[in-house]
Amino acid sequence: MNILKMVEDQLPSLSRQERKVALQVIQSPQEVQQMSITTLAKKVEVSNATITRFVKKMNCRDFYEFKLQLASGGKPEAKEISKGSIADDVFSFYKNVLSDTSERLKMDELRKIVEVISNCRRIYIFGIGSSGYTAQEMSQRLIRMGIAAFPMNESHIMYITSGIIGKDDVILALSSSGSTSDLNKAAAMAQKNGTKVIGITGVEKSKLYELSDYPVLVKNSDFVDNTHFVNSQFAITYVLDIITTLLLENETFRRRLNHTVEIVMENKFNSSL
Repeated sequence: MNILKMVEDQLPSLSRQERKVALQVIQSPQEVQQMSITTLAKKVEVSNATITRFVKKMNCRDFYEFKLQLASGGKPEAKEISKGSIADDVFSFYKNVLSDTSERLKMDELRKIVEVISNCRRIYIFGIGSSGYTAQEMSQRLIRMGIAAFPMNESHIMYITSGIIGKDDVILALSSSGSTSDLNKAAAMAQKNGTKVIGITGVEKSKLYELSDYPVLVKNSDFVDNTHFVNSQFAITYVLDIITTLLLENETFRRRLNHTVEIVMENKFNSSL
C-alpha cells in the first residue's frame, strides 16, 4: 500500500500528537522527505519519540525507512478528464473563472485588506443568498484564527448591525452582481460611522464596487458560457482563499488555527470510537 494512503487510513486510530505528524506528512510529503526527525518534531511541536512511535505504526523500522517509502511512493497520478465530457465542461468553466479572476487581482491591494482585517476589532461578513453561505464559511475560518467574525445574511440584521458598529470594525461584503440593494444600503450606512467596507464583486460598475473602501473585482460567472448549474461563488471563494492564506502568514493566527484543528479532530475521532 502507498505510504501516504496508509497514513490517511490510520489517522483515526492515532493519538493526538501522532495525528499532528500525520497531517504534516499528508499535507507536505516532499517537505518531510527533506527533514531530519528533530526538524519534523520541532515543526509540529512533538517529541522525537512521538515520531518514532508514529513511523512504527506505519510498519517502518525507523524514520529513515519511512522517508524512503515516502519518496518511493510518489505522487498519485492525476485522473485524466475525457475531453468533451460533462466533467471537462465544468473543469473548463472553473478554469476560465480562475484565470480571469487571477488577472484582475492585485496582490498589494489584497495585502492591504489583510492588514485591515488583522487590526480590526470585529469583522462583519455580509452576503445574501448564495453569498450568505459563503459569508458563513468565511466567518468560521476567521473565528478559528481568533478573529471576531460575524456572518450577516439577512437584510434586517445588516441594517441593525450597521447602525451600531464603528470605525474600529470592518464589513466584508460579498455580492457577485454588486447590486444587492439591502446589502449596499447597510454597508453605506455603516460607512457613515467610520466603518471600512471591503467589497468583493463581479461587476466593476456596480454600487458595491463604487462604495467600497477596498474593492476587489472577480470574474462574474454569469459572463462565462454557462448553461448548467455551477458554483456562482467560485471566484469569490478563490479570493477568500488567498486572503485566508495571507492571514495565516501571521504566526499568531496560524497557531490559533492549528490549535482549533487539533480540538476539532480530537473531538471527531474520539466521538467515533
